[in-house]
Order: sequence, then C-alpha cells, then structure tokens
Amino acid sequence: MIDGEQALTEVPITPETTCRDVVEFCKEPGESGCHLAEVWHGNERAIPFDHMMYEHLQKWGPRKQEVKFYLRHEDSPTESSDQGENTPT
Repeated sequence: MIDGEQALTEVPITPETTCRDVVEFCKEPGESGCHLAEVWHGNERAIPFDHMMYEHLQKWGPRKQEVKFYLRHEDSPTESSDQGENTPT
C-alpha cells in the first residue's frame, strides 16, 4: 500500500456483527495481525474483537457521523494482551 493511501469499504452491520466480523470482511485473505481502530476528535482506541458493532454505533447516537473506523495492519494492543487470558503471565 502506498503511504497515505486508504480504501473506503462499506461493511454491512447487523445486531449480531462483531468487531472480528468487520476485520475479517476488510482484511486481505490470509492477512493476520489486524485490528479495528476507532478515531474521534484525534483520539484513537482499538476495539476488542468481541465487541458488538451495531450496539457500539447506537451508543454514539447523533455523533456517529463524527467517528471514523480504520483497519490497522498491526496487532491490537488490547488483543495481544488478551491472548494469554487463561494462563498466568
């Protein structure tokens, strides 16, 4: 990808759609280590894979037009720390 190049992808969202579904829809086949980032007023945060996207968008209410979502081609800081959640670290 050329630096600064972005592709816009519309993703169909239902009440059952998770963040993981959105990432799977947007990433290239076989690509791994991606996460969905939410950006609002210059603040960015990674969205957990099990997050329900329809519910998440509803919480934004009328401000949802101000929020942008980006597929980041790197491991999520929240997901990588959850990898060993059943094993002590």
